[in-house]
Amino acid sequence: MTKLVVLTGAFIISTILSPVGAIDVNIPGADAKIPKDAYINYQATNQAIEKDVSNYVETLKSTDKANGISRNELAYAKEASIYRGEHYHNTVISVHNRYSQIRLSFPVAGIKSEYNIGRYKNPDRTIEDYRVITDNGSLNLEIDYADYKDQDWRNTKTAYEKLTDKDVRKFLQDKAKKSPEKHISDIKATVFSYPTVTYSTWDSMKMPYLKNGQKTTMTVDTINFKHMMGFAIRYPLYHAGIAYFDNKPVLNKVPTDNLLANYVLPSVKNLNELNEYSRIENLNGIKYRVPKDALFEGESKEDYQDMRYYQKGSLTFFVSTINLTNNPYTRNNIIDGHYNFSRNLHSFWDIYRYHPTPEYINYAVVWNNNIPGLSIHSYEPYSDIHILNFESYDGTYHFIYTIFYPNFLSADEVQKLRNMIEFFDSTNNPEFKLQEHVVFPET
Repeated sequence: MTKLVVLTGAFIISTILSPVGAIDVNIPGADAKIPKDAYINYQATNQAIEKDVSNYVETLKSTDKANGISRNELAYAKEASIYRGEHYHNTVISVHNRYSQIRLSFPVAGIKSEYNIGRYKNPDRTIEDYRVITDNGSLNLEIDYADYKDQDWRNTKTAYEKLTDKDVRKFLQDKAKKSPEKHISDIKATVFSYPTVTYSTWDSMKMPYLKNGQKTTMTVDTINFKHMMGFAIRYPLYHAGIAYFDNKPVLNKVPTDNLLANYVLPSVKNLNELNEYSRIENLNGIKYRVPKDALFEGESKEDYQDMRYYQKGSLTFFVSTINLTNNPYTRNNIIDGHYNFSRNLHSFWDIYRYHPTPEYINYAVVWNNNIPGLSIHSYEPYSDIHILNFESYDGTYHFIYTIFYPNFLSADEVQKLRNMIEFFDSTNNPEFKLQEHVVFPET
């Protein structure tokens, strides 16, 4: 298990997959010492996070002692793991439709979602906004279809090849002057290059903001880019960024530009890549992926649950849907209209966990077209078999997807499995995608 100190004494990455190469990009916060695939499978932590988890466990122990409850250390390890999963998981935003195929991740936990779609006066020009709210800000992906046919940068008549940092700053300053009520200030911007994207710029802006009736400062750091696949002008312009308040970054003391440069940017993937090695299957209106050469081994049906089985060499795939609408035994999974993924954290731990060490399990919440799902990668150091598990809910069905794979699989093969298992779509309840979703609602 490798550990890499990103900021001295402040931020540690525990990797399950071996890191390869280093990040090389000319934007603020970039650190060439950080592996370019650090985003793939890690737990973000620092002293403040470890102290918070430790305090949570110590409070549990004190409460148990006062109530005459006796639990072993493994039970407390479970509680610590679940608390870490709820409060410090990785966040993945995945958008896949006929116009956009993109996936990226943030090493910050999100609480709930916001989804908005706005149109210019011309109905063909659309902005789609995916937002995941954190404890102190938000993680943002804005898809700007207004730039779909642009052959210059942001309709400025400036070719991207001739774009300078000064041009980008002037563009943002001119926009700020048109919205004086926001009082946007401290505008920073630069042009950057990276192998997997084009039309790429970075900017940072501060503005006054009312939070819970109190005046504060909101900072928005953003990377803007198009996919480096096919003709760049045929893809929308993406704005991926992090907003935070009171000059307090969303991951404690780790600067936001460091997160954008070293984790968010390298994680950007065009989901069309999935077509190269996987196919889409459908079960009760839910779309999921299996390897192209996976063999269908059979299925079973019960009162409320349907299951399918696939095999590819030494890999085993289990897919299941459970109808929660009609199932009287599982209706308590829904709290105030939101599915409670905390129950999945508990059940996974009870079924599969044998080693309490947190480095051997990774949690991520994946937002597929604004629908949340829980992804768990379980690495057992003394086992020949490792586990990938993904669960989601489409307003009718609880979806469960589990892959058992051998420990000799390469990091690249494991990452393909993760990208594949975390793909989720549903034709049931189209309006469900447009709703606000809370990942771990209070019971």
